[in-house]
Amino acid sequence: MLRCAWCMKKIKDDKPVFGLSVKFADGIDYTESEGTIIQVGLRTRNTSVPMIVTAKGSDAKNEGTDGIFALCSEKCGTKMKSTLTKELSFKEFKDISLG
Repeated sequence: MLRCAWCMKKIKDDKPVFGLSVKFADGIDYTESEGTIIQVGLRTRNTSVPMIVTAKGSDAKNEGTDGIFALCSEKCGTKMKSTLTKELSFKEFKDISLG
């Protein structure tokens, strides 16, 4: 079971999962964390949020996605994207549907 990276609500298995995929900025290296979920600190929220680091050789990685934030709704996705844009350095954002 995943948790929404924005509101931290549990996302039940029978509910849709939205995602915000990111491409890391040059110089950012999470190779030791590939295929795991890590915590990313957000200063303005005074908390950390979970991010899935894509695994080497995965479809997502092969399509240029380095990390994915799982979200419970498009509303949470909009808030997450806005905060990440202000706080962290990513090359690119893409809204995705995880099913």
